[in-house]
Amino acid sequence: MAEMRSPLHVASSLFQSGKAEQAGVVLEKLLGDQPENFEALTLLGVIRATSGHPDAAIPLFEKVARVRPGDASIHINLAKACEEQGRFDDAIGYYRRALEIEPNNDAFHINLGNLLKENNDLMGATAHYERALEINPGNAWVHSNLGTVLVKQGLLDDAVGSHKRALEIDSGNALLHSNMGIALNAQGFIDDAVVSHKRALEIDPGIASIHNNLGYALEAQDRLEEAVANYHKALAIKPDYAVAYSNLGNALTGLGQLEEALANYHKALAIKSDCIDAGKSILVTLLYVPGITPKELFAEHVRFAENQVPGITRLEENLTNDPDPERRLRIGYLSSDFREHPVGLNVFPLFFFCDQTKFEVFCYADVQSPDSMTERFQAYADHWRTIVGKSDADVAGMMRADGIDIQVCLAGRFDANRPLVCVHRAAPVQVSFHDGATSGFEDMDYWLTDNFLHPADTKELFTEELLRLPVLYQFTPFEDAPAVKTLPADHAGFITFGSFNNPAKINEDVIRLWAEVLKSVPDSRLRLKYRSLYGQATLQDRLLEGFEASGIAQDRILFTAFRDTFKQHLGLYGEVDIALDPFPFNGSMTTFQALWMGVPVISLVGETFISRTAGSILHHAGLGEFAVNTPEAYVACARDLAEDIDRLRVLRANLRERMAASPLCDAPAYARSVETAYWDIWRKWCAQQKSIL
Repeated sequence: MAEMRSPLHVASSLFQSGKAEQAGVVLEKLLGDQPENFEALTLLGVIRATSGHPDAAIPLFEKVARVRPGDASIHINLAKACEEQGRFDDAIGYYRRALEIEPNNDAFHINLGNLLKENNDLMGATAHYERALEINPGNAWVHSNLGTVLVKQGLLDDAVGSHKRALEIDSGNALLHSNMGIALNAQGFIDDAVVSHKRALEIDPGIASIHNNLGYALEAQDRLEEAVANYHKALAIKPDYAVAYSNLGNALTGLGQLEEALANYHKALAIKSDCIDAGKSILVTLLYVPGITPKELFAEHVRFAENQVPGITRLEENLTNDPDPERRLRIGYLSSDFREHPVGLNVFPLFFFCDQTKFEVFCYADVQSPDSMTERFQAYADHWRTIVGKSDADVAGMMRADGIDIQVCLAGRFDANRPLVCVHRAAPVQVSFHDGATSGFEDMDYWLTDNFLHPADTKELFTEELLRLPVLYQFTPFEDAPAVKTLPADHAGFITFGSFNNPAKINEDVIRLWAEVLKSVPDSRLRLKYRSLYGQATLQDRLLEGFEASGIAQDRILFTAFRDTFKQHLGLYGEVDIALDPFPFNGSMTTFQALWMGVPVISLVGETFISRTAGSILHHAGLGEFAVNTPEAYVACARDLAEDIDRLRVLRANLRERMAASPLCDAPAYARSVETAYWDIWRKWCAQQKSIL
């Protein structure tokens, strides 16, 4: 005679065999007769949760938990169900309750660590991963996850150590090798990172994220064509991979393929609307595109802001800053560029020459790989806050706790900068500094500029109020710069024009105008250099085809493509007679470098900030005649200068001295001018508060 099985046993068997709906029917019938059958309640909750109905599961688990509060498993079930619903705070609470009951359960620590990692509580995740490893040190994935959160915190040596331990346990796992590659890439060991990702693909070529990670590392090596190929492989495997679309856009921008880049950024946003990197990259790439009107550019920035701002909680109601117009002010600088970077070099004089009796300086630094310049910033800042891995809300909370009076967002759209922190309104006054256009945010109060970048009749549109300095750009003379060489034309027998700008800036309009310059100066050449990017055949072909279509033979275009030291880079200006500035995205640091090395720069002045940066530098250097207003004047200026060899020799001999004596290199005066601007806007805010009261 067959053994009679209980309804609970039947339901369990049905569930295990994949018949969840039938199992649920059996359990509901059983609970109709036995509403306090806690095993049935628990199993039905599991069935509901795993069938995509955590909302129906939670009341069942809660009923069991009230009766069995010491049962860790029911709290784990509640945690997972709440996690499915996006109720992360509740899920964290249930995981913690389970750990109070079973503190030595490594799986519980791992689950909580994973949830905290996903919610950007990196220190909390680190603590639980470390505890899990104390209990069970042989879990490769926990070592790897720990390494991942350590990377996000900027603890790169420790991160690499964790990934090494993971690979010692499981050397045949593709994802573990790729995770090591991510850590090595962040640490600056790019060659080793590429090796790790390639080893991962040898093990399993079918994982989209590994192709994406390899592409990212190859970009850091200026191997953009290979990066593009790997991003395409990632997308072939995972067509809805938003991050890969965004990274592909970056690589295509680097190759100057702007339309294709923008299309990929938009694909990323269509998949993941809050993909902030893609949104920022669109704003950067638009600055390279010729023919966009100020009105169109402004509309794109407002659209970006409208897409990103919803859901952000502002702290302005909690502002308690004392509206005293004479007290010492707390200035908070927010940046990823406190390092060897053009923005960092531009703002460092504000730290070195800060009037510490009037200003207390805080740095909120998202610098994953610090360098010697980072150490200098740390030495001169009153307070250093590392924000690597912290959420925007957490950073805003830190600023509020520090009582920041004026928050300064540096180069918001570029690099790893965090413009959305400003939307939280952690300070009563907020300033955009060294960004390329308007932020688009109503919460950004001021945009620092000067009278050349934004003349009184500027056509540019912006959400901020303009705050004009005597001069915006400031450069520290290069102490280790090589001596200025003699004029190349004197020994070459022809004029060499040059541009060491990002090739993304060399669009079709630039190519056509530079071709006219070359035509106007017989036998002249054009030398192009930017890191080692010009080693890319795709990039060379784009430019050579463009010049050839405009009547310039390919042998007149010279490419320099190798990684060099900064001193070697400056030394290559010894091969250039006249520098040509691109448009609409002008050069700033490249303009100063050329002038410092005795090379005059010709620039076409546009209608927007980004198309007037080189003009501003030339104007403040006393070289305003080289900043022209029409393409025809650009060609004429370049031609006339090329024909005046004596003038070129004089410029080459005295440009460095002229630059050193200009407002562009007067750091003490620059610091005072910026601090005066801070005082002006602070006093304005104080007056507004008194009028409100």
